[in-house]
Amino acid sequence: MFHCKTNNEENEGALSEIESLIEKISSQVPLNNTGDIDVLHKPDSIDIPVSDPGLWNLDEKTRDYICRNGFSQNINADFTHSKKEYLIVHKSGGHRTFNRYLNKDWFKTVLVNGETCQRDYLSYSETNGSVYCIPCYLFENWTVFSKKGFSNWKYPEKLKKHENSEAHKICVYKMKQRATDLGRIDTTITLQLKIETNYWINVLTRVCSVVKSLASHGLPFRGTEEKYGSSVANSGNFIMAMELVAEYDPFLSQHISKYGNPGKGNTSYLSFYTYEQFISIMSEKVLETIIKEVKAATYFSISIDSTPDITHIDQLSFIIRYVLPNGEPVERFIGFIDDAGHKAESLTEAIFSILKKYDLNVCFLRGQSYDNAKNMSGIYSGVQARIKDVISLADFVPCSAHSLNLVGMCAASCCEEANNFFSFTQNIYVYFSSSTYRWSLLKKYNNSTLKSLSDTRWSARDDACHSLKTNWAGVKKALLDLKHDKLQKPLTRSEAEGLLRQLSRLETSFMTEFWNDVLHTFNKTSKLLQSVQIDLSTVVELYNSLVSYVKSVREMFQTYYDAAKEKFIDCNKIPEFENKQRKRKKHFDESNDPGHTFDSQNNFKINTFYVICDNLTVELNKRKSAYDSIISKYSFILKIYELDPSEIREDAKKLRTIYKQDLDESFENECVHFQSVLKLTTNPPKTLLDMSKFIKEKQFVTIFPYVDVALKMFLCNLASNCSTERSFSTLRRIKNYLRSSMSSERLNSLAVLNIEATLTKSLNYSDVIKTFAAKQARKKKLK
Repeated sequence: MFHCKTNNEENEGALSEIESLIEKISSQVPLNNTGDIDVLHKPDSIDIPVSDPGLWNLDEKTRDYICRNGFSQNINADFTHSKKEYLIVHKSGGHRTFNRYLNKDWFKTVLVNGETCQRDYLSYSETNGSVYCIPCYLFENWTVFSKKGFSNWKYPEKLKKHENSEAHKICVYKMKQRATDLGRIDTTITLQLKIETNYWINVLTRVCSVVKSLASHGLPFRGTEEKYGSSVANSGNFIMAMELVAEYDPFLSQHISKYGNPGKGNTSYLSFYTYEQFISIMSEKVLETIIKEVKAATYFSISIDSTPDITHIDQLSFIIRYVLPNGEPVERFIGFIDDAGHKAESLTEAIFSILKKYDLNVCFLRGQSYDNAKNMSGIYSGVQARIKDVISLADFVPCSAHSLNLVGMCAASCCEEANNFFSFTQNIYVYFSSSTYRWSLLKKYNNSTLKSLSDTRWSARDDACHSLKTNWAGVKKALLDLKHDKLQKPLTRSEAEGLLRQLSRLETSFMTEFWNDVLHTFNKTSKLLQSVQIDLSTVVELYNSLVSYVKSVREMFQTYYDAAKEKFIDCNKIPEFENKQRKRKKHFDESNDPGHTFDSQNNFKINTFYVICDNLTVELNKRKSAYDSIISKYSFILKIYELDPSEIREDAKKLRTIYKQDLDESFENECVHFQSVLKLTTNPPKTLLDMSKFIKEKQFVTIFPYVDVALKMFLCNLASNCSTERSFSTLRRIKNYLRSSMSSERLNSLAVLNIEATLTKSLNYSDVIKTFAAKQARKKKLK
């Protein structure tokens, strides 16, 4: 199991004695054709008693051998010889006989508290079909258990009476004392092996602890030169951590000083090979835990997304969602798949290969969530459509957070003024951030700084708009200083003048106030949609709340108009909206009447403000419809407090019809019963997630098993694929430009340990070390 070293000087006498005993035994024990000891052959030597106590020649040599080497209980022997006949005489005068045999349960005793203990003092004799108490047999406690063996199977209580007798306990003590005095033939080696084993277990425990800490935090292990005690070269985080622990741990300090840099052929368990083994084993343990939880939960959903790594290899991230035994949903990372391709067909094959690899039944797949790319969400040949062809109950759920970002992107580019505003916001950030002097000048007038836009992070737009609103006056002063600074380049002064002109427009001021409120509300909602605990019912509620919010904002034009004008109070003149009337070429049959025209304020209100608000409303309703179709199946559970029992039965029957293989006919009755229980409960759960927790906390699963199944199928659906995108951050930290040559196996192991850090930290050192020892063992089993 572990590499052991023996001290020949201290054990020379013991080893010589062992060699002589082995030679003696080998000469008496027959060998098979291969030259190995035939352990199944019954030895003939009187020095080695046979396993049947009824055949022992009881003398001092036998007593010494049994006390020193132990004996066999013969539990797996054939008990047919233990047959005893008993006669029963009836009152009528008739009689009948019946047979009793020794049972394996006789070799165990059950305590009052229910614990089971082995009666290791008993041994079965096949020759006379009885059991012997070996301590009493050896030291002549003249009872039936030692004279000829006990075989009265009709009265098992006599066995209990015997083991509680004082004479039996004295014989057991004598046997143990004699075994201690004589000692085992391999006592010295066994003790030394135990000491060596404990020593290396202590070393590996410390190694495992350091590996767990580094891997769970996503830190690199190796340096430029892995050498203990190096004061110049970068020896890496693993050696650094081991040396840090050694400063406060004398045991590890002594081990490093002795085995720190042993070289090839020497065992130290301090090299990179050891912690690479631990990384692999620990990741396997974490994945085993995840797969075990998935199988226990039965129902699950999947989410995938891909991104290129530092070496331009496309990495496909695989996330699985299921419900824990306490009723809470959880999303776990399974691994990265490299070069899976971008075509729907290859992506689908990759998904099924992962499910097959971990022996997950695709029949229990109830949901799939991806981004809105056509190869993923296509209704005809996308990944979701191909999977639904195989598992029709695997509902496709577009990422709610990604969909909300698309809503905002559409609204931000739906009209000219919206495009101009966000272009100006980015340009003014670039202008100041491209020069340290300009940036310091901006900070002179403001406590905070400007922010950049981002096409992928919606929160960045909110931050950029909010920073522009907060720093409005300071930005204006900084641009004025740069405009009139003769020391600046003409291009710099010209750019400052152009930005200042755009900043002085009423449209820019209005859009700053308007988008600041809208983006702030959308950003808070987007962050909430990225939570793992959120479910589809909450997604629909949030989208409905945004629709109502945008409709209310649509009626607040005057409010934003007044707030925009307040930014120009210090100026001599408050600007007005620019009146850009579009000139249209008239046909020969049209009159010269100019027709109806709007003033500048109404023109901005109708062609910009209303367009943005209406676009937001339309896009929100469009994206929300994808979730309405799924939530409609479970809506009766959400409205369980309002509906009549007949309506609940009808809706429950519809759901049961969809999931015929998962819900029984009793589901309708359970739903009605569940309604009555909730109405009688103080502070009853309102959401489906709370209902799931309520059933588990109150231990109502046995009462409402199919309600619990329905809730698990609903809650395992992903509301977003944000967990998949979060794994990309881990990918960039682990496989960076310094570790670009990392293999895919090591990348997956480190990613699993880092992303699932909670499970990593809960790993048991003993289990990990046992697995490591089993893989490193060089023992060869005898055939």
